[in-house]
Amino acid sequence: MIRLIWKAGSKLLEENGPIVAIVSFISFMSWMLFWSHGVSMSAAVGQEPEMTMYEKIKSSYSAQAAELLRVDEDVFLRSLSILDAQRFYCLLAEHFGDEGKSSLHPSYLLRYEALCNVFADAASMVDTYADRLSGGGGFYPKLHEFMFHSQKKEQVMGPFLTQEECVEIAERLIRLGERVSRCNPYGMSRSPTLYSSLQ
Repeated sequence: MIRLIWKAGSKLLEENGPIVAIVSFISFMSWMLFWSHGVSMSAAVGQEPEMTMYEKIKSSYSAQAAELLRVDEDVFLRSLSILDAQRFYCLLAEHFGDEGKSSLHPSYLLRYEALCNVFADAASMVDTYADRLSGGGGFYPKLHEFMFHSQKKEQVMGPFLTQEECVEIAERLIRLGERVSRCNPYGMSRSPTLYSSLQ
């Protein structure tokens, strides 16, 4: 009886050996992958995506920007135009400001440094949005934006919670010789007209 079972098993393995080996290997790897983490994974269900997103934003931008995501996700996503511009120009200024990167014309480095400063100030405005939008105090934002022309394309910059903040950043860019549009209520700055001097 045992000999017959052994013979049948051997024949089965000869015919289907590779398939049995692959299925066994996949099953073993799946078990190893999920068994040890099963308890911790089930405990974190429902919390992981939000916490991961919060931590990513906090490390990439700031704790205040991460808090803005919780307060008003739409304003946060639109504010990435400001936050990303600040990161971009500050990284360029830092990279080309290092010794040994002298291939860049000095005027470009000065431009990157100046743009870094302007957008850093705009980003610090964004850092106040969570408190201002979540606090009472009778503050009602009037979102404004402007078009910024750089690298042969136009980009919406904003939102700014007040027209005054928008105008402050736009005018600083104009004084640097950058091309920007007038500040308009949010969603209305698609005008093709660009200004390179104060109006």
